[in-house]
Amino acid sequence: MAATVPGQVQDRVRMPAVAGQFYSDNPFELRKDVEAYLSCGKKLASGPKMLICPHAGYIFSGPVAGIGYATLDRTVTTAIVLGPPHRVPVRGIATAGAEWFETPLGRVAVDVERVEKLLQNRPVYEDPAAHAPEHSIEVQVPFLQVLLPSFKIVPLIVHGIDPQKAADMLYPLIDERTVVIASSDLSHFRAQKEARAVDDTTISLILAGNDQGDIDACGEMPIRIVMRLARMMALSPLLLEARTSYETAPHYGSEDRVVGYAAIAYVKKPAAPKE
Repeated sequence: MAATVPGQVQDRVRMPAVAGQFYSDNPFELRKDVEAYLSCGKKLASGPKMLICPHAGYIFSGPVAGIGYATLDRTVTTAIVLGPPHRVPVRGIATAGAEWFETPLGRVAVDVERVEKLLQNRPVYEDPAAHAPEHSIEVQVPFLQVLLPSFKIVPLIVHGIDPQKAADMLYPLIDERTVVIASSDLSHFRAQKEARAVDDTTISLILAGNDQGDIDACGEMPIRIVMRLARMMALSPLLLEARTSYETAPHYGSEDRVVGYAAIAYVKKPAAPKE
């Protein structure tokens, strides 16, 4: 029997790469952790159609991600997750080449039909090697597994593509029961005071819908794509939470080297009042 290699696609299953590192590999502990993070958030009047959520180790970013995910409508049946590459270069949109996405909480079916439609476009291509070590999508999945009774995932690594072109390709895949998630942390390894100033600037640009500004985030491309989709879908961004790693877990680091996180929901714009 061949050995199981973390992150690799085996029998069309994308195996977890960072279980036991970024989050617990014990399913009972993992579920308990996610439920605790979710308990700190609140539902909105209507569930968001898109989210920006962080993707660091849960001890650092989990409290912020939980506040974001707590707002999701439980009737969502498809999650399109856009993550940046951290280890393997990607140029365009890379699909996982898998039918299942596994975490310690079990397997989630990949929405193969939507993936196949996306693969009809350029530059969209299968790249299991890019997905194998990548954590930006993987860490989002347990939150979805705890929240949603039944759903499929469209896991996509995005980089080096015009955000409007990507948005145009993704838009036909979105229906009323689809959520789009941009996986991204904000500024990296700055001192606490500087990080908060830089992150506040990035968040202000996102809330203003200014995708031409300097967005200091590892998931800059997923964020820019979501910002373009928001225009197409008439959605408004709503800041739910913003913290740094020092603010979420001060006992694990110092104020001299922090990472920023934010949870931002995109909701339907209120109807204009009639004259």
